[in-house]
Amino acid sequence: RYSLFVQGLISVETGSLDKAQKAAAELKELINKGMNKGEIRYYYNLLGRLELKKEDYSKAIELFNVALAYVPFQYDWRDHALFIEPLAVAYYGSGNLGKSVEEYEKLVSLTAGRFVCGDIYAKSFYMLGKIAEQQGDTRRAIENYQKFLDLWKDSDPGLPEVEDARKRLAGLKGS
Repeated sequence: RYSLFVQGLISVETGSLDKAQKAAAELKELINKGMNKGEIRYYYNLLGRLELKKEDYSKAIELFNVALAYVPFQYDWRDHALFIEPLAVAYYGSGNLGKSVEEYEKLVSLTAGRFVCGDIYAKSFYMLGKIAEQQGDTRRAIENYQKFLDLWKDSDPGLPEVEDARKRLAGLKGS
């Protein structure tokens, strides 16, 4: 089931929305036949990601919240970041910066799963920096961009967020 979920995620990210929809349908069928009905969270998460890709933020938010309702507390270290991050993105896309900040702050407060989902953890600081900058909080923006860059210093150098954070940080420090 988890492999099918990941296949669906890859399909969404590569723009193969029909394949992702098919994976979601297969996933739902497998979950309905299985014993652990709580795994339906993967189905709703995948549907939410499809809506996010279509920029239907209100529908994505609704689906991600349903998915999160099925995530057991500290049950599976993968789930928390994989379920909170797209909700934060959807809130950001909808223009609800306050709710987006709430979700990104949940992400940076997670301790479990950083080994596997460390990229999500680090990028959360980048997004918190962007939001703070949009809200006119220069100090907080600088802190978050710096934290992101500190965490990312030995990772993928060509990541667009790294270059953007560097430029934004330099601009904020220069102003």
